[in-house]
Amino acid sequence: MFYIMLSMVLMTLDYRGQWVDRVRDWSTLAVEPLWLVVEAPARLAAAVSRRWTDRTKLLIERDALELDLSESRARLLVFDEIKRENERLRGLLGASATIDRDFQAVELRQLDLNPYSHRLLINRGASQGLRVGQPVLESNGLVGQVDKVYTHSASVILLSDPDHALPVKIERSRLRTIAYGSGRSGELRLDDLPMNADIQIGDVLISSGLGGRFQPGLPVADVVEVTRAPGEAFARARAELRARLQGARHLLVVTEFSAGDADVTDVLQPDNELPPSTDVSEP
Repeated sequence: MFYIMLSMVLMTLDYRGQWVDRVRDWSTLAVEPLWLVVEAPARLAAAVSRRWTDRTKLLIERDALELDLSESRARLLVFDEIKRENERLRGLLGASATIDRDFQAVELRQLDLNPYSHRLLINRGASQGLRVGQPVLESNGLVGQVDKVYTHSASVILLSDPDHALPVKIERSRLRTIAYGSGRSGELRLDDLPMNADIQIGDVLISSGLGGRFQPGLPVADVVEVTRAPGEAFARARAELRARLQGARHLLVVTEFSAGDADVTDVLQPDNELPPSTDVSEP
């Protein structure tokens, strides 16, 4: 009985004061120097290995890079013309949706996918300019956003976390809605869809830009299931994230961007309205 009462008291204190989270944060700050010490030999070995790289291999890589550079310059000539044409169209439509972005590559340190919290730890922090709310990308799409920032590391909440919500729109129909974390790895749920919503399996979800946290147009997920149950007020859908963390070692953090209120596609074809009960706020 004593231990049962003690457990109830400790659970109540933790619920009101969030002591476990505070202890976790303090322990993370305390362990950070140990991570740096553990990584130091590997970094030193990598530096020594690079200095002893075979000269012939470097020459071959240089030739290959020169060829890639020539091809990239040829592509840029085409892209420059497309950019100029795009700017002329934006001027005609009166849409100012120019996006300026700065990325910072980060390395994945730890991945936590328990049913109640989907988070990962990266090796960059406040000393490298990271701050809470910055979007995190993988080569295939959006991963999540920076949740907590420490001196030399940061915690990222994933889109699949059950406490995360993201304003999205369907690329095909331009319908805006909210995608919620399902608590399952790589999966989102859409619960606030009107019964007559124009959504189908295979539709691509992209970030809508509402709330200002994520820039519009970032690929998010693909719809894999749509359910319209009789008697229900809303239709439901399930989507699989495009980002793949299995085997991934490096991610990108969008450290800085600015976007206009609409893009060209929004001007050409207005988005559908959200259901009255839908909340577009982000965590």
